[in-house]
Amino acid sequence: MLIKIGDFAKAAGVTIKTLRHYEKLGLLKPAWTNRFNGYRYYMAEQLSRLNLLKAYKEMGFSLKQ
Repeated sequence: MLIKIGDFAKAAGVTIKTLRHYEKLGLLKPAWTNRFNGYRYYMAEQLSRLNLLKAYKEMGFSLKQ
């Protein structure tokens, strides 16, 4: 099941801007992007990766690390 970027951000406790930034850095790519309107969609399974990124950030690691 695909989740809209806003709903995914809300479920993860981050902003849409954060998700777009992580995508730009290659850390978390959307499961699917609509090529016509650019809407991004994620899968529920991607929440675990996002939670891992958040945990690393809380530990003081930079996004590049």
